[in-house]
Amino acid sequence: MRSPRKAARRPSSARIINLDPRKGAVIVTNLVVPKTGGMNTTKVNVVKWLKREGDKLKQGEPVVELETEKVSYELDAPVAGVLLKIEAHEPAEVEVGGLLGYIGDAGENLPGQ
Repeated sequence: MRSPRKAARRPSSARIINLDPRKGAVIVTNLVVPKTGGMNTTKVNVVKWLKREGDKLKQGEPVVELETEKVSYELDAPVAGVLLKIEAHEPAEVEVGGLLGYIGDAGENLPGQ
């Protein structure tokens, strides 16, 4: 018997499928604060958004500048799409794993809307 394969997980995003009666299944990616390797950080500060709501994103393109007690860094887009909504506007303090915003296709509805 073959063992089930585990899907690779991206620490910086989670996908949510929203069932829209007009479009069917819509996939939206949550942009979240990743756990930074080797550091015992529990929260970050949102320093500056490099993109605005409605901007197109390429996978790997910097989206937001974050800062911990020891380092500042840019968080890259985990997927290509459109920055649908910013949830943590600067200056904001967000816990590791906390929601920063949503990425999807232009015109998509966010979960719960």
